[in-house]
Amino acid sequence: MDRDELSFGGSVADGYREYLEPVIFRPWAERLVDFVGVEEGDTVLDVAAGTGVVSRAAAARVRAGGTVIASDVSDAMLGHVPAGFPSDVTLRVVPCSALALDLPDAAVDVVLCQQGLQFVPERTGAVSEMRRVLRPGGRAGIAVWLSSPRVEPFIVYGEALQAHDVPEPFPGAYDSSNLSMGGDEVERLLCAAGFEDVKVRVERLRVQWPSVDHAVVGAFGTPYGPVFEALEEPTRRSVLADLRRRMSGAGGEATGHVMTSVLARGRRA
Repeated sequence: MDRDELSFGGSVADGYREYLEPVIFRPWAERLVDFVGVEEGDTVLDVAAGTGVVSRAAAARVRAGGTVIASDVSDAMLGHVPAGFPSDVTLRVVPCSALALDLPDAAVDVVLCQQGLQFVPERTGAVSEMRRVLRPGGRAGIAVWLSSPRVEPFIVYGEALQAHDVPEPFPGAYDSSNLSMGGDEVERLLCAAGFEDVKVRVERLRVQWPSVDHAVVGAFGTPYGPVFEALEEPTRRSVLADLRRRMSGAGGEATGHVMTSVLARGRRA
């Protein structure tokens, strides 16, 4: 990326896959599948799959003979799922809402949802749908951001736009509470849906960007991406300089930060 330009040229899905997935979402996906205990031969549903980082992590566990089903409301995101997916694991891509999973009852052994539940308008319905599609004895695993410490880098992207009076691009765009949930709420949702053996824990992961430019252009993999693309001079240069400053250390290196996530699991009796 040119230091005087903030330009990517791809879609939000492209930016997510190229810049955010390897640094942020892949390490968390590994933790989630470990926490839930995905096993060889399982049929796994990945709800709000995005570009498929959890789907691919699950595929490495189910191996040959296993099946992974990736569901999401975004066809653009789902279009990335097959790339890099192991050829000996069955993959199904199912465009659908988390509130109306396009699967029959008792169809899967494991349901996973990484960083998607907090964005679903009716969370109770989404968790009930997860339980519906699970076979007896099946497990559900959910990961959501915890608000403390701050949910970087997403808050930083929004703050840079807000500091330069860029209008809110969508409702709640600058409200950081929309990014996270508390562990107590996730536990209540699982219990209310009828899950048993519910376990919730908080985990932390230090994120280190390979470069400041990588951290900055990661904004294109978020819903802010089209806003950054549409900025005109001199706003573009001002926001770019501000964002680089916010994501740089004293020596000009990319700063690291800690992300905190609630991991929760439950079993269908």
